Amino acid sequence: MIKADGTEVSVEPPSTELYPSSIGVSEDGRVFVSMGGSDDLYEVKEDGSCELYLTVPNGRPAFMQFHGNLLIMDSYSYETLLFYDIEKEEYVKGDQTLNDFVKDYYNGGNQFNSDDGFDMYFFAGEENVLYLAGEKGLHRHVLGGSAMEQIIDGSLCMFGNPSEVLQGMAMVENNEFLALFAGAKLVRFVYDAEIPTVPDKLIKVYSLKENKTIQQAVSLYQTANPDVMVQYEVGMAEGSSITREDALKSVNTKIMAGEGPDVLILDDMPLDSYIEKGLLSDMGALIDGMSGEEALFGNLVDAMKTEDKIYAMPCEIHIPTIAGEEKYISQMTDLKGIADGMEALRRDNPGKAVMRICSTRGIMRFFSMSCVPAWITESGEVNREAIEEFLVQTKRIYDAQIEGLPQKNIDEYSRASESYMEAFGEPMDDSRYLRTGAGALLYTAQYISIFYGALDGQRAFAEMTSINKVSGYENDVWSVMNGQSSNVFCANTLLGISAASKHPEMAEDFIRLCLGKENQAAIWTGFPVNQAAFEQVFVPDESLVDETGAFSWESMGTPEGEEASFISYWPDEKQKEDIRKCIESADTPYIEDRMLENAVYEEGGGYLQGLRSLEDALNAIEKRIALYMAE
Repeated sequence: MIKADGTEVSVEPPSTELYPSSIGVSEDGRVFVSMGGSDDLYEVKEDGSCELYLTVPNGRPAFMQFHGNLLIMDSYSYETLLFYDIEKEEYVKGDQTLNDFVKDYYNGGNQFNSDDGFDMYFFAGEENVLYLAGEKGLHRHVLGGSAMEQIIDGSLCMFGNPSEVLQGMAMVENNEFLALFAGAKLVRFVYDAEIPTVPDKLIKVYSLKENKTIQQAVSLYQTANPDVMVQYEVGMAEGSSITREDALKSVNTKIMAGEGPDVLILDDMPLDSYIEKGLLSDMGALIDGMSGEEALFGNLVDAMKTEDKIYAMPCEIHIPTIAGEEKYISQMTDLKGIADGMEALRRDNPGKAVMRICSTRGIMRFFSMSCVPAWITESGEVNREAIEEFLVQTKRIYDAQIEGLPQKNIDEYSRASESYMEAFGEPMDDSRYLRTGAGALLYTAQYISIFYGALDGQRAFAEMTSINKVSGYENDVWSVMNGQSSNVFCANTLLGISAASKHPEMAEDFIRLCLGKENQAAIWTGFPVNQAAFEQVFVPDESLVDETGAFSWESMGTPEGEEASFISYWPDEKQKEDIRKCIESADTPYIEDRMLENAVYEEGGGYLQGLRSLEDALNAIEKRIALYMAE
């Protein structure tokens, strides 16, 4: 503690088992500190001693601010903000308007993240006024009042950008505000009477599910174009009961009526149908014109062409990979080779999990990334032989995984699936998480016998290439995971422009920003398709990477009851060039086709379990796909 005259006082925690967590300073200079490992709140005295002040029944406050005599507290477990009068030494009844706002807009309060920032930050303003800042912008509330006044619209500035982490905010003179964002960015917000409250131009962007990369792009575009309002609509908002089919029906009706979005994020939407019906504009000229720091990987652009036209372009890609002992990985050059390798792993690892996935749907869906492109012929017909081969080989993989597998592994997978469903509202087998695979720690702790996953960016790549630094794994190798198709990349955040767009020029500007270096260098998940951004994301953050190159540490218990740890090291130049070559060799896009894939997973699951014949499963799949294509 440093006093006003510069005197330094050492502050001793009340126990060696406790550590300072959050600090609050009242307007008259009293210092309060919450301690990790305790629900107690302590006051720091002039001599540096800590005296128990209050035990908080709701749990340790993770954030504290003062407004006059009011100590305002928030934490992960709080449903609303807590108010405590330090003069009267009693809790103050909650503010219903404020509580309702926090519940509705900020999920009950702060959800602190790994960058030491806040989803919601609150601070004192003028007398009896509290300000709340976050994704929704800045709101002003008179304590005890019935209104929440929006001062800054988050959708029109960097507050709405999920890659910008808010670390603090304060009111200064002339009703201006200073906000601190991660990366030492200090931003001043001022009122400008010349800028309209609501922009007079409008562009509409639509995605079926919320997409953070697009939220980021919307924020960047909005900040650069204050005269344009970007209206971002999500068809299946989080917590909504609307189904995919209903959401598609709704947006298709708007498109056909000429009232649809200008920009479409085509993930999980019927892309081929939209192309056939002429609902998408050709973006070829736009993308071909991107050069310099805007230049994209040319092979990825070529791979997305349909008869020399580009109707969709991914904003980010994943690369399916597999890693392990060279004797197994060397034979996994295609789907049959993967099945051969999995059977060899089972023979050499009896009673141990080969993979973490324990369901027929999960195994089929994971390995389908490198197979789906082979299921439809160039003429648009179902490739029955390819689907037959897929079922035969994935049955071998499933059998190798399940044969002799301890029941506890199956039970653990079942519990994890239930937890995922409860948390995210969708089956884990259908999630993007399933395809990102298993962490390297699970592999080096010997919970599984092989590392597998669709690499979703430089950090995942760093994790995989750090396996060699673990004792006993120095000779492990990794490879792209080829299946029935080779050189596959998973195309995500698919950008498209509606052929019926009323603002095609603004739509193109938005696409250009999405694919430009600034947005690409901060994409939420995946590798950039922009070449300059690719180079930038591999520049290590010196604040996160130590002198050895380590930037991430994790640990867990092993099956033998011991503790295993794993350190991820930032990729070196050679490793970066290795993954660059993989990206530059990719020429086959995998774009999820839910209806086609569901037919294979659901009708083929019985065959993998030995409950129906291969012929029966194939006939059922063909029938379902025929109905789908007829629609």
